[in-house]
Amino acid sequence: MSAIEVLAEQPAGEPYAAFPHVAEIIVGLIAFSLLVYVIGKFAWPNVVTSHEDTKKQIEGGIAKAEAMEADAKAELARSRERLAGVDDETARIRDDARADAERIGQDMDARAQDEAERVRAQGQQSLEASRSRAIAELRAQTGRESVELSRRIVTSALSDDASKGQSVDRFLDELEAMGGSSDDPDRSVISGNGAQT
Repeated sequence: MSAIEVLAEQPAGEPYAAFPHVAEIIVGLIAFSLLVYVIGKFAWPNVVTSHEDTKKQIEGGIAKAEAMEADAKAELARSRERLAGVDDETARIRDDARADAERIGQDMDARAQDEAERVRAQGQQSLEASRSRAIAELRAQTGRESVELSRRIVTSALSDDASKGQSVDRFLDELEAMGGSSDDPDRSVISGNGAQT
């Protein structure tokens, strides 16, 4: 119901009977003022303080969250930087290891080649020494045999003239036997040189 309808239903002699009495209005205003004063004096500061505390806690939590987020971002950046550094360090270590392996391989190849060269040189020297000894022995033996043959020839030539022909033939046969029995070409050359001396 609206106020106009309430006024329309009132008797003609009392137009404001639906409204409260002035004393009730004054008491109501005093009670309301007292209630506002008590709430403003005692309850409202607690509400404001509680609200301010809550606001400060929320702001502190937001600031703390922002600080933690900034720390997390900084730590993430440091971690990424360290990871990039680790990748660079890993690449450098891998390159160093590869270079060391190549250098060690080259050193080993050089050592093996030097050792092979040294063994070959020693073998060559040993072969030359053996060959020189063999040549010297062959020359000495050829010289002894030539002297022995010469002595026999001279002895048989001096003993009698009839056996001269036999001695020459025997000498030639022995020379042919010595020349035909040597299979080594160096020995036959050496034998021939010894026979000429």
